[in-house]
Amino acid sequence: MSDIYSTLPLHEPLLIFTVLIGIILLSPFIFRLIKIPDVASYIIAGILIGPFGFNILSRDSSIELLGTIGLLYIMFIAGLELDPEKLKESGKNSVVFGIFTFIFPFILGFLVSRFILQLEYNATLLVSIMFSTHTLVAYPIARKIGIGRDITVITAVGGTIITDTLVLILLSIITKTTGDTPAGLHILKVLLLFGSYLFVIFYSYPKIAGWFFKHIKRDRPVHFLFLLLLVCVSSVLAELIGLEAIIGSFVAGLALSRKIPKHSLLMQHVDFVGSILFIPIFLIGIGMLINTKILVSGSYLWLVSFILILSAISGKWIAAFFSQKVLKLSSDQRNLLFGLTSSHAAATIAVILIGYEKQMVDITLFNSAILIILVSSLAASFITERFGKRIAITSIPVSKAKIQQRILVPVSNPATMANSFQTSQSAEPIYILSIVNDDNYTRENLVRIRETLEKDISEFNNLSENLKVITRVDLNISSGILRAAKEYLTSDIILGWSDKITASQRIFGSILDHLKKGTQTLYVCHFETPLNEIDTANIIIPAGIEFDPIFPDILDRIMKLPLKRNYKINYLLLDRSDKSGIKDLLRGLFIRNSRINLYNIDERTFGHSERHSLSVLISPRKESVGFKASVNSKLQKMLFTEDHINFIIIIPGIANIS
Repeated sequence: MSDIYSTLPLHEPLLIFTVLIGIILLSPFIFRLIKIPDVASYIIAGILIGPFGFNILSRDSSIELLGTIGLLYIMFIAGLELDPEKLKESGKNSVVFGIFTFIFPFILGFLVSRFILQLEYNATLLVSIMFSTHTLVAYPIARKIGIGRDITVITAVGGTIITDTLVLILLSIITKTTGDTPAGLHILKVLLLFGSYLFVIFYSYPKIAGWFFKHIKRDRPVHFLFLLLLVCVSSVLAELIGLEAIIGSFVAGLALSRKIPKHSLLMQHVDFVGSILFIPIFLIGIGMLINTKILVSGSYLWLVSFILILSAISGKWIAAFFSQKVLKLSSDQRNLLFGLTSSHAAATIAVILIGYEKQMVDITLFNSAILIILVSSLAASFITERFGKRIAITSIPVSKAKIQQRILVPVSNPATMANSFQTSQSAEPIYILSIVNDDNYTRENLVRIRETLEKDISEFNNLSENLKVITRVDLNISSGILRAAKEYLTSDIILGWSDKITASQRIFGSILDHLKKGTQTLYVCHFETPLNEIDTANIIIPAGIEFDPIFPDILDRIMKLPLKRNYKINYLLLDRSDKSGIKDLLRGLFIRNSRINLYNIDERTFGHSERHSLSVLISPRKESVGFKASVNSKLQKMLFTEDHINFIIIIPGIANIS
């Protein structure tokens, strides 16, 4: 046994599995330090441990099996997320764009591959259909910005269904066509079988799933296993009629998309299993295929990669350009359409991996495809965020929000909760939350904390009817807070400020970092002076934040803080030159201050705050309309380099408008 453990690559199954789990767990945290996304971190980790890296693991049958399941899983989730009803909403737009975004990249890919790179015929076809496919990597950005129902986004989603289906059908025809069967006859056979296959799956799967979910109620793991069985059966049937297995998983996802609510626990289980095991191992396996020696062997690979990356991105832009002309879209809508559909990921990996395994493309094209995925995904995210915000600014009306306020106050020490109650007033109850660790003393701690909280609450006679104590048992504080916030439909989370950031928090993230994953507005408070003694409030308003749908509601809540009578408000403008626009907006939203004091940051130093003043910093979320990286860095500098006695950091929540 000692010899087995001392030789590389490793062959002991237990040790192989241990290494894989360790990589899946640690690589996202390690690469987060240098701002590398999780998907890229798994691929890089695969390069490092693979046969072309440190040769710790070989890409044996076990990794290939889990990787195959991961690929099917990716396509299944892609099918689940592409609701066929979206296609009906956009109708003509989706059909036109779906055809354009398939044809134009295909033609450009064919011309470049055949006449510039002079590839063989099969390799040319594979590269061409690889150009046609795309994955909606940037779609979550559009949803967070608040434009999920914009016609451009719906068109992109509907067009994706069409183009990816055409790509997968063509892929099966290319890979299954043999010299013994005429191509035309084979294509006709595949189309007839594919039509019959679609009818069977789309007719039977929703009925079978509906019956199963209705009558089999034992537990959700059984429901998950049932879905996994349906995916495997659909994939096997696809292979039996001459199609690729990934078409089966994709079609299964489409057929079941209306039976599985997007925010259900079952959908969470599907995402959970895929994200912690199958998909990471698949990406690690992709990294293990990349020959790092070729990357440094010469300029040919980089020349090929540059040509292919430029062509792949250009093909999607041309499709968006002609769609703009035919559908009469604006230039911003065209660029948003391009941004959403310019990323090559899941289906691209499927195409190039199948071609590589069937020896239709060489290692140079395979490595170039991986670079296309990395570059296009980053470019798509940047373009979608930039032009999505422009569309949001013009499409979201700025008006006073009517959002019902419901506050959650997590407390670690009951004695410190008094200041938290003073931060806001609401007709809704204020939920006081305490998280208890799940251990041998859970029951005793629950009783003790609840009694302590209720005793302290009794001291606030005027608020006793508006306070409600919640205790939760959880292994993680931030997840316990988010679960409670979702359960009680809270709009705001108020928590105290901690200026101590440990090394582990820099790597794994602080509680505040994890709470940003929720949709609630976060109020991070630090008070050394009672609020009723504060006579001046300095509110920083970054440029663009007024277009955030929840901004008026935030200002309204700041105005209701129980500060000293006749307190003064200074609005400090950051990175903006136009005062009249924001002044008119403030006057339109609030009648309280007929005289509005506006200052640019350079006109009034935002330095050491006095004991009777309050500093309010509004810090937008990364994907929100008002976020700018340069402005956010200035906000952080103001907070950490200046001495603020009393301050509130407000991170706007995500308005439910998409």
